[in-house]
Amino acid sequence: MREVEQQAELVRITANAEHMLERIARVCYNSESRMQCDDCNDGSCEKCAARRIKFLSGLKSKHHDSIFEHAVATFKLTTDRGITHELVRHRLASYTQSSTRYIKYDDGMPVVVPFFRTEAEERIWRGAMYVAEDAYAKMLAGGTPPQIARDALPTCTAATLFVTANFREWRHILQLRLAAGAHPKIRALALLIWRQLAPHCPVYFDDLARGL
Repeated sequence: MREVEQQAELVRITANAEHMLERIARVCYNSESRMQCDDCNDGSCEKCAARRIKFLSGLKSKHHDSIFEHAVATFKLTTDRGITHELVRHRLASYTQSSTRYIKYDDGMPVVVPFFRTEAEERIWRGAMYVAEDAYAKMLAGGTPPQIARDALPTCTAATLFVTANFREWRHILQLRLAAGAHPKIRALALLIWRQLAPHCPVYFDDLARGL
C-alpha cells in the first residue's frame, strides 16, 4: 500500500486576469477609455489598479458574474476516488481523470489516508486496506483484467485528474467545498486550490477562505 498526499497544481490560468476582465466588462458601459489615466498609458499604475479593484468589486457585489466567466484556470489534482465523485458533480467544469480500467496498481495500491478521529478507526481502516490490496493483487496475478479487478479497490484509492473551469465556476466550487460542512478531504483540497487561484484575481476570490 502506498500512501499518497492530496495535491493541487495550477497548470494554466488566464494571464493578467483582472486587467482583462475590466476591459471586457467596460464594453457594457462603453467606458474603455477609463482604463488608463494621465499617469500611465496602459492601466498599470497604482491609481488604475485601485480603480480596477473598485470597478470589479462593484460587478461582484451586483452579481454580474457572467463577466468572470471569461477567465479560466486548469488544475492538476491528486485526491481519492471518493472525492473525484464529488468534484465531477460540478458539471460546468471539464475533467480528465486516471482510469482504473487501464491502470494496473501492481507496485502497491495508492491510497489517500482519511482524517481519523481515533487510533481505533485507523487500525480498522488499515486492516481493510490490506485485505483489499491482497484481493486486487491476487486477481491481477490470476489474469483478471484491471477493469474487473478494480472492483476490489476502496473508495480512497488515489486518482489524478485535470480540471478546467472558468472563474465563476471555480468560485461556486470553492464556496461549496470550503464550507464547514464539506467532507474533510475535499475541504483540504479546496483550500490548496484557493491558495493558488486567489492571488491571480483577489477581488473575486480573496473573501472565500479568510481565516482558514
